[in-house]
Amino acid sequence: MYTDSLNMILKWTPRFLNSIFHTLSWSVLLLLLPFIVKGQSTFALTGKITDASDNPIPYANIGLENTNKQTTTNEQGQFTLNEIPAGEYTVIVNAADYKVWSEKVIIKEDYRLSITLQSNETALDDVTIVGKTASRELNEDPMAINSLSTQPVLDQAMGAEELLKTSTGVVVRQTGGLGSSLNINLNGLSGQAVRVYFDGIPLEVFGGGIQLNTIPVDVIDRIDVYKGVMPIDVGTDALAGGINLVPAKKDYNFLRTSYSFGSFNTHRFTLNASKNISEHFGIAALAYFNYSDNDFEMRNIRSVTERTLPNGTIVAGPEETINARRFHDRHISAYAEAAFKLYDLSWVDRLEFASSFARRDDEIQQGAFIFNTAVGEAEYDVNTFIQRLDYRKTFLKGKLDTRYYGVLSLAQDQIRDSTQAIYNWRGEQLQTVNNSGAEVFAEPILREGENLGTSHRLVLRYEINKWLNFTLSEFFRYTRIEGRDPANPGINIGEGEPVDPNTVPSTLRRNIVGAELSADFFEEKLTTVVFFKNYDYNAESIDFLQTTATVLPVREIQENNNGYGLALKYQFHPKVFIRTSFERAVRIPTEREIFGDFASIVPNFELRPEKSNNINVGLLYSNTLAGSRELFLRVDGFIRNREDLIRPDAFGPENIIFINEAAVDGEGIELSARFSPVKKLNLSGNFTYQSSEIASSSSAATGSIGAQVPNQPLLFYNLGARYTIENVLKASNSLEVFWDYFFIDRFSINEVQDLDTANPLFIVPAQNVHNTGLIYRLPEEGLSFSFSLQNVFNAEVFDNFRIPRPGINYQIKVNYSL
Repeated sequence: MYTDSLNMILKWTPRFLNSIFHTLSWSVLLLLLPFIVKGQSTFALTGKITDASDNPIPYANIGLENTNKQTTTNEQGQFTLNEIPAGEYTVIVNAADYKVWSEKVIIKEDYRLSITLQSNETALDDVTIVGKTASRELNEDPMAINSLSTQPVLDQAMGAEELLKTSTGVVVRQTGGLGSSLNINLNGLSGQAVRVYFDGIPLEVFGGGIQLNTIPVDVIDRIDVYKGVMPIDVGTDALAGGINLVPAKKDYNFLRTSYSFGSFNTHRFTLNASKNISEHFGIAALAYFNYSDNDFEMRNIRSVTERTLPNGTIVAGPEETINARRFHDRHISAYAEAAFKLYDLSWVDRLEFASSFARRDDEIQQGAFIFNTAVGEAEYDVNTFIQRLDYRKTFLKGKLDTRYYGVLSLAQDQIRDSTQAIYNWRGEQLQTVNNSGAEVFAEPILREGENLGTSHRLVLRYEINKWLNFTLSEFFRYTRIEGRDPANPGINIGEGEPVDPNTVPSTLRRNIVGAELSADFFEEKLTTVVFFKNYDYNAESIDFLQTTATVLPVREIQENNNGYGLALKYQFHPKVFIRTSFERAVRIPTEREIFGDFASIVPNFELRPEKSNNINVGLLYSNTLAGSRELFLRVDGFIRNREDLIRPDAFGPENIIFINEAAVDGEGIELSARFSPVKKLNLSGNFTYQSSEIASSSSAATGSIGAQVPNQPLLFYNLGARYTIENVLKASNSLEVFWDYFFIDRFSINEVQDLDTANPLFIVPAQNVHNTGLIYRLPEEGLSFSFSLQNVFNAEVFDNFRIPRPGINYQIKVNYSL
């Protein structure tokens, strides 16, 4: 019965074992690199970069010409380049709003530089600003992009999802603690309408072993938030935009590791390292590990009780409201990757091949909602083996840029939800409550599944002339899901033996082709981008909800849709520009939305692709003041007119099903600002108001017309402040103090016309969360220490579908860089 699956495992197991062996071998090698290189005849180049007023310049780029050695300055303007062989080099320095600096140096011992950069400010109208960071360039793109660099928060104990929360127009919600199910709201849309990518590839391609809230900031360089319009070389079929995690790829000798621990027995470890073996060959390793009991206390939870009569009979007692500590929510996740890289050869500019392994192990505490009973035994785990290839080459004297990116993954997962036991929130197994199914799902499940996925992206970018470029992109993805479940009674087909529906493969194929033409006019003051996309997909699966049939109840869905769009940007002044964009977007349902997850999500084979007309308009002002102080202001507005919106809906007491909403009209406004009023003090803030109103409904509940789409906040904002004190305990050391405040206004998790008269059990109240902490940096030793306190005032906080979030908690992190 499982011949195909067995053959697949036999085919791939040796390769995966070999990949794991190489992953571990390279990881050990790179851990030993600090000790190996100390014995070699190499030297260090260190220094400090300041402006004309002797103010340090952070995040400046320093490199040695014709080598792969480069780095950036820290908050104090200091930098270190290690393992430099003796010889003559040209040092080049680039920094935003400063002239490029270069000088020849002879390295025959450890060398220190003091560099002063000259500002471009005095001739701003006559020159093009050089040395912009990747984040800044993306923020100035014609498409609405908010790029978040991890550099300012790299020393803090935080995951990628916590950095994402600071972005304008983004709300990140979870159904528990570390590693729990995640939902991102962007411009009024949520769920899979907001796609998450890792280096331009959808995160789900990596097989479920990797999730946004398990990735630490240490392993990524920046997070790019695309709003409304996705460029063809990154996006696939996102509707509201997308989140692209750009990995921290270092092409020079580098080692960074960190360890953090905190409340709820939480521990996190990271390792990111690379080593150049020769001028054209290098190796790299990346690893992280997360563990948490997630046993935080939830307040005012309804819980079933029992009592024992004098004759020994156990009977149901009155429902109580208690503060309950989560007792079955442990999360473990790990990731290990080894890669080799080739540079600057005749047939390739850069080639990277990586082999990785990811593991997740989760206890399940509840379904999609919190009720008066808890889940006490159900579990889920997944192992994912991943191979990826990244090829880049420039042809035709630099006019044609080519990039191919391919991923192959095999995920093996298990869901164990077969007990009929029921627990209350005190962790006690109930004797008086009958359970005809399982804890989470309607029927017992002991499913073992396999998910084979592959994804390929080819991007060709051709420079027609200095002001006109043409880009062609092709993205292909294929997924095949199958498994077995001994607890499943099977589907009765006529008089034969019942068929386990898990053994019938479910497949999803999608192909997205895009073409883009970009042009600059009026001395690059006006930038235009026009694009076209074609979306083609086919999905096939068995309807495992059926119990009897005359033939196998296999469902097939096939769709082909077109999308198109336009983006414009006009630079009124070097400090001010306006931009606008429009896209007819299409979003294909995902595997989980169509097939379910064989646990808490019920399948819906009637789902249609959702479509949207997206309009964005924005104004941005940016100015660098004296002393490298910054003033940044940004205003964005958006309109989203959506058809067949896919959203989760309640299905039974604890499960959900994804449905199409006939039409939803959305609109909103976003404000963001950054300002440095005095030296070493940085202030930031953003504000979002968004409305998503149901214009027409395909469900039976016609009374929902005019209501807000449930489980989405309308108004939220956050504020932040960071202050650095220099020369603490030692001349080169510094202490940074930070504070962040997050506010989310009240909203409903179901469809209501009036929040004031709605059932308070379905209203998420207004939330005020304060976080604070400090970072102590010792740059000469390569060390930093941070302490952070979340939810300082122990506010009662809720998240997705009114799931309680932790109260006051702490984290401590130690970082080491070489």
